[in-house]
Amino acid sequence: MEMGRLKAGLRCFSRSFNVEAKAATHSMVIHWLMWIFPLILFTVISGSFSSGTMLEIPVAAVDQDHSYLSRLLIRDLDATSHARIIVYQDIEQARVDLRAAKVYSLLYIPHKFEADVLAGRQPSPVMYYNALFYAAGLYSSQDYPTMISALNSSYSSIIAASTGRSLPPLAQVNLSYESLFNANGNFIYYQLFASTIHILQLFVVTCTIYTLSRRKTLLDVKPFSLSLLGKMAPYTIGYTILLTFELAAMVLFSGANVNGNPLFMLPIGFCYVMAAQSLGLMLFTFTSNIIGAYSLIGLLVGVAMTYSGLVVPELAMPLVAQIISNIEPLTHALYALFDLFLRDVPASSLVATCGLLLLYPLATAVLIRKRLPKRLEGEDIRP
Repeated sequence: MEMGRLKAGLRCFSRSFNVEAKAATHSMVIHWLMWIFPLILFTVISGSFSSGTMLEIPVAAVDQDHSYLSRLLIRDLDATSHARIIVYQDIEQARVDLRAAKVYSLLYIPHKFEADVLAGRQPSPVMYYNALFYAAGLYSSQDYPTMISALNSSYSSIIAASTGRSLPPLAQVNLSYESLFNANGNFIYYQLFASTIHILQLFVVTCTIYTLSRRKTLLDVKPFSLSLLGKMAPYTIGYTILLTFELAAMVLFSGANVNGNPLFMLPIGFCYVMAAQSLGLMLFTFTSNIIGAYSLIGLLVGVAMTYSGLVVPELAMPLVAQIISNIEPLTHALYALFDLFLRDVPASSLVATCGLLLLYPLATAVLIRKRLPKRLEGEDIRP
């Protein structure tokens, strides 16, 4: 008896899958939503990041010492590829321009900088950056630690020779970042990568709403749940392939390095697409018409863009914003996939991420199981 139900369920799923896959191949709208438009946008965005990193970022410099060493430090920083120095006489004006994003970081060299260095004291030239413009601010300061390290190395021998005593070794300072904001070479691909994930969610949600609105065969096939899964499955597979292709293109043509197991991206991408489809199902089910469902996509994208960590790092958000961030499936997929670029992720992390993303379709199934059939019956759907 149970085996008969299982076979009947598989036949229902297979029939719905085949019908939808055949209909999708003949629909130009589906082709635009599935791969043509996403790949066009991916190409355009990739072109914006073709240089790999941001160069010649405006940096303010306030020199209170006016010594040979302070001028050397400013000149060397200006010679780097990331920073373009703008000299200020007034630190207050430099701070105003930093807040207004006319410059993205501020180098401050204090009085008696050179004298303190030669006397073996520890002066504190400081470089601040505007954290509200995380990528630009970080990259404007990228060459600064290396320059300070080189200055320490060169002047340590001078001081040791003048005092006649060997100096103790300098302290080794290590900066620890959350994996998503690890300040290594992969960070330059973060915005390109995050934009790709955001765009995928937009098209998955749009395609899900369009698919549910254009055909009424779901109500004619029993059981309804397996018919719905069969109808969604071709798009789940299609968008997973699209995401895999885009990630592979980013690795091959943009020079990004994958330090983790690239095969882990497939199950994470698959579960993420299912979670994004769940959002589309929710929008379709709990709106009174298709126009309302499409209108809310903009709100969904805005929330995802604001709270996913792309604009502001999650750790810099207030608690309420962090909660909203963690409700979004995009946030978890973004963290997990980008983590694979940065480090060797254990299999347990993969299982945890996929399990978390699968909670979205399970919760959606509970919420829409009674309302979705009524929504389909009440909607004026084209045959």
